[in-house]
Amino acid sequence: MTFDNSIEIEKIELVSHREEWSHKFIGEKQLLLEVFKGYLRHIEHIGSTAVEDIDAKPIIDIGVLIDSVDNIPRIIEPLSKLQYSYHGEYGLPGRRFFIKGKPREFHLHIVDDNTDHWKKWLVFREILKKDEDIRRRYQDLKYRLLEKYQFDREKYTNGKSDFINSILRL
Repeated sequence: MTFDNSIEIEKIELVSHREEWSHKFIGEKQLLLEVFKGYLRHIEHIGSTAVEDIDAKPIIDIGVLIDSVDNIPRIIEPLSKLQYSYHGEYGLPGRRFFIKGKPREFHLHIVDDNTDHWKKWLVFREILKKDEDIRRRYQDLKYRLLEKYQFDREKYTNGKSDFINSILRL
């Protein structure tokens, strides 16, 4: 199984919520349904672009729950035809990660039931949608991290982990 381990360094930016994000997700979902036919259990718009009233990186995060990540080798080629590049687990054990666009437009996160990632993504998204205080605190954290790690996506992302996990523990 081959994957692209060359990730271009890109400046991280946060922008106000855009209605177009949900439309972009719906359009991309339609393309992905064919790729995942026979493997798909669920597909969801996850991450901050799925939540109104929060600033986000203008990259649509798509979570995909499939029957088994063992099927990833069969999915890589059809996804590459949609311009997705494969990046392995990319720091999150159990997840398979794909990127589309230059600059990035979509992040595709594929998991099966052998991790709790799927549940965490959906629960955190719903908490953000319902709780204005948590949404504000999360956005403030993202801007503090942006000041420190504007060109270091890994540190920016890892910097959010403690907050997300503390909210999920509640």
